[in-house]
Amino acid sequence: MKHFESLTNLRAYEVNHFDIETLRISSQCLKSNPLGDSAVRFNPLLLPKNKGSWPVVLVLGGFSGNAPFYFNPKFNEQNTIQIIDQAVGRGEAPEALYVFVDALTTWGGSQFLNSAAVGNYEDYIMTEIIPALGHYTVSKDPKDWCVMGGSSGGYGALQLASKYPETFGMCAAIAPDSFFEASITHDLYQALPVWEKYGQSGLRVLEELRNGKLTKFRNWHSLLNAFGMSACYSPKDSSGDFHYPIDPRTGNKVVEIWNQWLEKDPVHFLPKRLPTLKKLAGLYLDVGTKDNFHLQYGARQISAMLSVNGVPHDYVEFDGNHFDIGDRRPEVWKWLTANWRK
Repeated sequence: MKHFESLTNLRAYEVNHFDIETLRISSQCLKSNPLGDSAVRFNPLLLPKNKGSWPVVLVLGGFSGNAPFYFNPKFNEQNTIQIIDQAVGRGEAPEALYVFVDALTTWGGSQFLNSAAVGNYEDYIMTEIIPALGHYTVSKDPKDWCVMGGSSGGYGALQLASKYPETFGMCAAIAPDSFFEASITHDLYQALPVWEKYGQSGLRVLEELRNGKLTKFRNWHSLLNAFGMSACYSPKDSSGDFHYPIDPRTGNKVVEIWNQWLEKDPVHFLPKRLPTLKKLAGLYLDVGTKDNFHLQYGARQISAMLSVNGVPHDYVEFDGNHFDIGDRRPEVWKWLTANWRK
């Protein structure tokens, strides 16, 4: 059964070094997902105009965002696609097949994991998108394949590269979600009264999200983050319900549930994947010193762990916060360009 088609992408600006197509996936992995999100996914591609066996850059979006959104025109500034195109012209971004993964969910993201409460987004990427790219003239060498992203996308990059080094030889993570103790605890406690109000039911909270009531809270993004991550990290069953890691009466962590979260925390799972990490041809970590979610602490722990265990990597801290990470993508492209020229 054919699960992909090439489509022309509607756009409102010129791109000099690429053709734009859309990889349409009728996903069997996402079919009948518990949130009822569409299984038909549209993944925009940048195809170099020059022929060749191209390297591949898989781009993952952040939470409550989606990589295909990078194609949207912006007022009074260039979007990501225009910036890539110009960087290629200057020799500061690789001439590669760029794939912008469509993985948006009702909760705002999937963390690019398989979750009984969200859907099988890891399988969607690995068993549907990746094979479909064989339709194009791409390199078969893992060192010519990079998975990259920021925030939740950075988390996804670390998650996928550390599991599938035979596919992704290169990994670039900007401010990746990590060290949950510091990065998400605040939002979990922000959402705790709402969790109690709605009867400690993920399905009830989901209903309130769908009818627009959840987003009327002033701290709605914190609520979305807390509940969305719960659906990803501690799903209850395929109904879409999930467990919450904080007891609403005592405020204490529910140890069994919190341990499920820690298993998904890069600070905890990456040390267990050292053999696969050592297979990577390149690993880049980048984070702001003033990250709003304190992600610099997780990044520092990851870098230290990699160094102690002899895993080569490039680590950069920039003077900025979490909402500056879009400006860091050109640094990833420069890093890739330098590595792929070796």
